Amino acid sequence: MDLEETKIYKGYQSFMEPFLPESKLGAEPRQVTLSEILDAYDAFCFDGYGTLYNRGDFVYPGAMEWFQSLRAAGKHLRLVTNAASNTDEFLAADAGARGFDFTAEETISSGSLLADLSRGEPVGVFDFVGLSGQKRGSVEGLKIGEPLERSVREVYYIGRDTGVNVLAQAGMAAAENPADPVVAVSSYTSTEEMFRHAVEILCRPGGLLLVLNPDAWAPKIDGSRSAVSGTLAERLRVASGCRTCYLGKPFPAIWEKVRRSLPKGSRVLMIGDTIGTDVYGAKIAGFDAALVVGRNVHEESLAADEAALGVRPDYYLVPG
Repeated sequence: MDLEETKIYKGYQSFMEPFLPESKLGAEPRQVTLSEILDAYDAFCFDGYGTLYNRGDFVYPGAMEWFQSLRAAGKHLRLVTNAASNTDEFLAADAGARGFDFTAEETISSGSLLADLSRGEPVGVFDFVGLSGQKRGSVEGLKIGEPLERSVREVYYIGRDTGVNVLAQAGMAAAENPADPVVAVSSYTSTEEMFRHAVEILCRPGGLLLVLNPDAWAPKIDGSRSAVSGTLAERLRVASGCRTCYLGKPFPAIWEKVRRSLPKGSRVLMIGDTIGTDVYGAKIAGFDAALVVGRNVHEESLAADEAALGVRPDYYLVPG
C-alpha cells in the first residue's frame, strides 16, 4: 500500500477500536477456488469495481464464472459497493450491462446510506477531533451511529455528474455556495480551485465533510492504481480540521444493511479486492472474507499490507 493509503485505513480502524477487539492477524489464509467453499456459505457479497469489473465493459477473468455458478446454486447474492456515483437502481443496471444481473434489492451502496442519514437514521461514523487526536480505548470526540442533528439541503459536491442523483434521493442538491457549510465527496475529481473552495467552505463554523466513498485507492484495468475519493477526503479533512462523516465500507452501517437484507442466520462471505475496506469491514460485520489478490493488493506487497493493517482474509480466492 501507499503510505498515505495505509495511514487512512489505519485511521478508519482507530475509529472502531474502542468498540471492537484489537485487530490481530489470524491464521494463514487458504488459497481456494469458489467451488471448494460453495457449500460453506448461504450468501455471497461482492465488491464491484476491482473485483468483478472495471471501467467500461471490462470484466475480470473468472468473475463471470463465479457469479453464474452462485446463481445456478441458488445462493443469495449482494453487490456491496462504495460506489456513490449513482443510485442503487442505476448501479444494478450498470452491473447488469456487463452481465452481472444484480437487482436493485441486491445492490447496497455507500451512496444509498446518505438518504438514510438524511432521514435521521444513525448510519454515519463521525470524527470530531481528527484521526491523530484520539486515544486508543477512548470514545471522546467519536460517535458511531449518530444521526445528523440538522437538516442538510445543499452541499458543495465533488464527484461525477451522476452523483447528483444520490444527493437528490437524500433530498439534497449540489450548490456552488451551499447555505450550510457542507461538502460531499464521492470521487477524486477535484481541481486545485475546487479543493481550495471546498476547504474554505469546511473552515466555516459548523463545517461538515460527507465522505460518500471511503475508498482511498483503486485499481485500473492495466494493473496500476490511483488515489480516489477517500484520499481526497482525508486531504480536505486535514486542510480544514472539519468534522467528518464517513459512509460505506469498512464502517458498520453498510454491513447492517446487508445483514437485514438476508435471511436471519445466513452464513456470509464477502469477496473483495481491498484489505482496508472489504476484508476489515467484513470482520467488523462478523462475516468471513475472501481477497482477490492482484487487483488493489499485489502479491509482492500482500504480507506487508496485511501486517500494516493487522488483518487477513479467510481465503485468497482464485479463478477455477
